[in-house]
Amino acid sequence: MLAVLGVAAAGAWLWRRRSARVVADEVAAPQPPAAPVVPRRPRAPVDPTPPVAPAARGWIAFDLVARRAGVNLLTATLDAQVTVRNDGERPAEDIRLDVRLLSASASQDDELGAIFAHPVAAPATAPFALAPGEERVVTVLVTLPRGAITVLTAGGRPMFVPVAAVNLRYVTGGIAGQTAGAFAVGLERDGAAKLAPFWLDGPGRMHDSVAVRPHALSLRS
Repeated sequence: MLAVLGVAAAGAWLWRRRSARVVADEVAAPQPPAAPVVPRRPRAPVDPTPPVAPAARGWIAFDLVARRAGVNLLTATLDAQVTVRNDGERPAEDIRLDVRLLSASASQDDELGAIFAHPVAAPATAPFALAPGEERVVTVLVTLPRGAITVLTAGGRPMFVPVAAVNLRYVTGGIAGQTAGAFAVGLERDGAAKLAPFWLDGPGRMHDSVAVRPHALSLRS
């Protein structure tokens, strides 16, 4: 009987020790580390498409200076100088200059648009070329028949307001270019910001004190 009790006690002691080791192992065993969270790499920003720089080319510009103007029984006349220059980086070739004299009216913009839309068939001077930074002065004498004048009135008096149209067409680097503009022509008066018109109820004559003012319509391509 004592032997049986001894064996039973020894078995219980071994079972408790083994159970304690298993529990200890379960508690002390390191847990496998959680998989590291890999941050997502931010997507590289997409750069916008860079603007394409315009190709180097010639750019024609001009200045118009009125020297004399007036009206007689047959025609209205404008004596002027056009300074043509190349503001671009490449030569401009086959430059054709056209200068017309019109009469201010309700339909003047339509007339100007028609002039600027057509090629220069009869240039004021032989076609020429300009290197970058080069310029040329062209003297022009343009007329308008008296019968084509649109008569306006102010204070009961008949008057005429000339409009000069300047159209330049050219070629640069195989590209067709155009520069055009319109100008009102009138008489300069001391201390007056606006130009005076040409009165039609007086004797015909040419005036030296004349000037031009830019019109809103202009083109550059």
